[in-house]
Amino acid sequence: MSNVLRLLTYVRRTIFRARARSLLTIFGTALAIALFAFVRMLEGGVDRMADQANQPVLVVFETSRFCPLTSLLPDRYADDIASMEGVDSVLPTLLFINSCRANLDLVTLHGVLPDLVDEMHDFEVVEGDGQSWKNKPDGALVGQRIAQRRGLKVGDRLRVGNVDLSVDGIMSSGAAGLDNVVFMQMEQLQLARKQQGIATEFFVRVKEGYDPAVVARQIDEQFAGDERQTDTQTMQAFVASAVGEVKEVVDFARAIGYLAVLVVILILGNTVYISAQTRRSELGVMETMGATGGVLATLIAIESVLLSFAGGVLGVGAIMLWLTLSPLTLGVEGWGIDILPDVPLALLSLGVAVAVGVVAAIGPAIETLRRPLALAVKAD
Repeated sequence: MSNVLRLLTYVRRTIFRARARSLLTIFGTALAIALFAFVRMLEGGVDRMADQANQPVLVVFETSRFCPLTSLLPDRYADDIASMEGVDSVLPTLLFINSCRANLDLVTLHGVLPDLVDEMHDFEVVEGDGQSWKNKPDGALVGQRIAQRRGLKVGDRLRVGNVDLSVDGIMSSGAAGLDNVVFMQMEQLQLARKQQGIATEFFVRVKEGYDPAVVARQIDEQFAGDERQTDTQTMQAFVASAVGEVKEVVDFARAIGYLAVLVVILILGNTVYISAQTRRSELGVMETMGATGGVLATLIAIESVLLSFAGGVLGVGAIMLWLTLSPLTLGVEGWGIDILPDVPLALLSLGVAVAVGVVAAIGPAIETLRRPLALAVKAD
C-alpha cells in the first residue's frame, strides 16, 4: 500500500509541476466528456419517451397535417369512435402549443373534457388540488416539468399566447409527454382559439384483448368519406414518427460525441508523451535503482488516467449541475423530450473518461520505454 501511495505522490507532483499544461488538458477533456455525457442524456430522453409511449392508446389526427395546430377534426367524431367495437374510452383534445418548431421551452395546452381526462391519462397530482381546476373556466393542471422550467407554483398565473390560466395543481406522470402538458377546459380553449366544435386529436383507449391496429383501421375507414379524414396510429408509432427527425439528429450528435472522445485521446496522449519525455532522466534514475518497465509504464498510465478522470469529473459535474438547476426539454410537435441529469449515464461517462486515460497512455508508455532510459541519465 505504501508503494502505491508513493507512486500517486510522485504522479501528483508531476502533474502540478506543469500546471498550465495540465489544466489545459483537463479543460479540454472536460469539454469532450461533457459533450459525450450530454448527447447520451439526450439519447436517454428519446429512449425514455419511446418506452413511455408503449401503452394501449391510439392517437387520431387529421390526415396530411404538418403541425398539430393544422389538425381540425369535428369533436362529434368522439361519439362515433366511442361506439366502435374494441374502444374503451375516447378523449377529444384541442391542442395549442407555443411553437410547432423544435424549441427548448415547450408548453402544450390540452383542452379536454375534465370528467374524461382521468379515464384516459395516468397521472398523480403532487401539489395543489386535482379537482378544483375542473370547475374553473381559467383553471389548469400543470405538468411538473413545465412548473420547474417556468418556476410555477400553485396559485400562480400561466400565460400562453392569448390564454391566461390559474395554476390549481401540478401533476407528475410516467406517460409519454404528460409532464410537459397543461390540462384546461376544452370549451375555454375553443373559445380562445375561436374553434368551437373542433378538436385537434382524439386519444382512444383500446379494450384489453383487441388488436390496436384493427381498431385504428376501423376508425379511419369510418371517416374516409366524411368532411375530415383521419390518420390513426398507436401511441408508440405516433411518438416515434413525431420525434423521428430528432432521433436522426441524436444519431449524428452521438457520432460527434465519439469523435470528441477520439480527439481528446490524441490530445491527452500528446500531453502525457511530452511529460514523459521531459522526465526521461528521472525515469532513467528510477530504472537504475531497480524500477521495472511495468512500474514506469504504470506511472505514465496513472498520470494519464488522473488527468482524464479530473476532466471527466469537471465535465460531467457541469452537465449534471446545469440540467439540475435549469431543467431542459426539447419540444417537437407538441411532444417534450426531457433531458434529465441521469446518474447511471453520468457514471458511464466517467468510465469513458477513465478508459480514455488508459488508451491515451499506451502510445507514450511504449515510445518512452522502448529506448534505454539509462542513456538519458548518462546524457544528463
